[in-house]
Amino acid sequence: MNMTPMIDVVFQLLIFFLTVSQVSRVNTEVLELPRLPGAEDQQTTSLTVNLNAAGELIVLGEKQSMSAVLEIARERIGSVGGEASLMTTTLRVDRRSSSRPVNELVTALRGLGITRVRIGVESPQ
Repeated sequence: MNMTPMIDVVFQLLIFFLTVSQVSRVNTEVLELPRLPGAEDQQTTSLTVNLNAAGELIVLGEKQSMSAVLEIARERIGSVGGEASLMTTTLRVDRRSSSRPVNELVTALRGLGITRVRIGVESPQ
């Protein structure tokens, strides 16, 4: 029995999962999230915005201004068929940060027609 094709498939799956896990890490910053019981369902997110304790917005591992984040959101709206109501945005906010940037961002996203905004929390244990 020739095992070469099976070994090739296993290596391809290994490479795939390593690549996917790297992309997931880019979207998340090390933040101290609020400890609250949250929903267990993890739906796919079109855009993940991190807000650190200093009030800086971080998207895809880079610090962004509010206008740059809104431009990225506009691009993502195009990727979901131009329908802003179908886009899901996750805000990961450090619990030591001010609520002002969060309110400004949610208001600006709402102005683009994005109504599905989730706040990331850390589950208490």
